[in-house]
Amino acid sequence: MSHGERFLDWLERLKREKAWTAARAALRRSLAFPPGAYPKAMPYVEPFVKEEGWRREAHYLVAALYALKDGDHRGGHTLARALREKAQDPGSVELRFLALLDADRDQIAFRLRQAVGLLKGGLDFARLLDDLLGWFASPERRVQVRWAREFYGEEAAKGIQDSGAEEVEA
Repeated sequence: MSHGERFLDWLERLKREKAWTAARAALRRSLAFPPGAYPKAMPYVEPFVKEEGWRREAHYLVAALYALKDGDHRGGHTLARALREKAQDPGSVELRFLALLDADRDQIAFRLRQAVGLLKGGLDFARLLDDLLGWFASPERRVQVRWAREFYGEEAAKGIQDSGAEEVEA
């Protein structure tokens, strides 16, 4: 079980409790503050978090996004995949995705909130936490590269080729 899966299990247990309404409100409200800086969200995250720095902030961020989506967890549905599906509609999804990939520590909470806010349906929050824990860990930006491959990968390239073939046939 990954760290993200253990944290998701924590959030799922919290969601089943009577206090979920208050927890959800506090966690959602915490998105207006830097991750881990909103005191009313602390009772719902601090008992699980043992880390400091970015790792602590990542837990707060994922808990707040989980609350924003009302706990709509969908295993295997990564943020990059969900954004690729959303990019089928006209709009600025790709530009927002690129800004997210380039986000530094000061920007990432805002960019993630924007990206998640665009989406309908659930996300794999366990994977999101695991990815965020590695977001700044490698100079090669492995998480960002993997997300780009999910967004622009083989399936997306196939869709571009298919639409080009339709234009030729028409």
